[in-house]
Amino acid sequence: MTSILTESPQSSPFLIPSAGEASPPILPIEERMGPGRFPGIWKPIRSAFWFIHLGFGTGCLVMVLAILAAIPGLNILTLGYLIDPQKRVAVSGRLRDGFPLMALAPRLGVIVFFSILLLIPIRIQAERVSDAAVILGAMHPQVVQMQTILQVLQTIVAVHLMLAIARGGMVGCFLRPFKNLKWFLRKIFTRTGREEMSEGIEQVLQLVRPVQHFWIGLKAFVGAVLWLFIPTGLLVAYSAPGRTSPFFGLLSLLGGVLLIPVAAWLPQLQVHQAVTGKFSAIFSVRAARRVIRSTPLCWMLTTVLMYVMTFPLYLAKIKLLPADALLVLTPFFIILTYPARILVAWAYHRGMQKTQAAWWPYRWTIKLVMVPLLAGYAGFQFATPLISELGKAAPLENPAFLGPVPYAQWTRAND
Repeated sequence: MTSILTESPQSSPFLIPSAGEASPPILPIEERMGPGRFPGIWKPIRSAFWFIHLGFGTGCLVMVLAILAAIPGLNILTLGYLIDPQKRVAVSGRLRDGFPLMALAPRLGVIVFFSILLLIPIRIQAERVSDAAVILGAMHPQVVQMQTILQVLQTIVAVHLMLAIARGGMVGCFLRPFKNLKWFLRKIFTRTGREEMSEGIEQVLQLVRPVQHFWIGLKAFVGAVLWLFIPTGLLVAYSAPGRTSPFFGLLSLLGGVLLIPVAAWLPQLQVHQAVTGKFSAIFSVRAARRVIRSTPLCWMLTTVLMYVMTFPLYLAKIKLLPADALLVLTPFFIILTYPARILVAWAYHRGMQKTQAAWWPYRWTIKLVMVPLLAGYAGFQFATPLISELGKAAPLENPAFLGPVPYAQWTRAND
């Protein structure tokens, strides 16, 4: 009894903190919905679920970005979703910050799975109505009754999906329709519930931000085109059909020489543009040179990795596939380029954090090693019109900086 009476009242979990007390911090949506930090090897069960969550989230993230990348116009949005994680890593220097959509990706995967599953009976009923209308006529009473059942079924499924998604989109939300309805009524008819729903929607939109990500991708796309237009335009002068005179060969040589510094600077410049938020920042060569001067080895490894990871994507340009088959290729684009971009941003962070340049013999040795490597990349770009059905447009569709499924390839694939 004495211990109960002398216990500090603040220790009770049922007391509401006063206005002067600090309320517990609200975790960001990435921490509350995402996998969070690794629990550790001493918690094997939680660690196993963490790996399952991480693997499922990664697969769903690739699926969502691949779907967006396969749609002309929305591939700019995908580019924005690839560059925004670069900005986060470049600012913080933590690789785990490069996966902001990991929080929502598992939920999106569950939503897509159950949406497809619940639409199966609607599709079956719709086929039955169509067959009955052909056999009995559209105005037959039995067909009208079947159409009414189809409309009721569509309404029930649509309401169930909306409530399940509004409640959180977890597996349990799709399996408990009556609980979803009770939850919705409790939220919609109380002031606190409406505020919580509004806050949740605002946090999700703050994480997704489709308009902002589209502008990020568009600025990066236009900036890369402006950098690549002149070097690649000159590069294909000799490889284009009918241009075999020595003059065009000199133009191609000039284009290859100009492409070497562009290929060295542009990966860092796209990150710098995202960090500053200014379109003109993509022309700030001083920022790229600072990264190269401060961390030459990191710059060399990440730049080479980025170009190596994009080489397999050129195989799809040798023989253009139908548009439907291109949908299968976009996941490979995400898988290959996403990690390379994150590492490029990490190298940018390290380069900007250091104030002193690396030892000059070490720095210039790496630069001399990179020159033939970048020249080989320029030579590869020169050869792509000779092996690609896109012809001289092939080097202009650079998957290292631009969208994964360019418009020209879609046009040629649909012809």
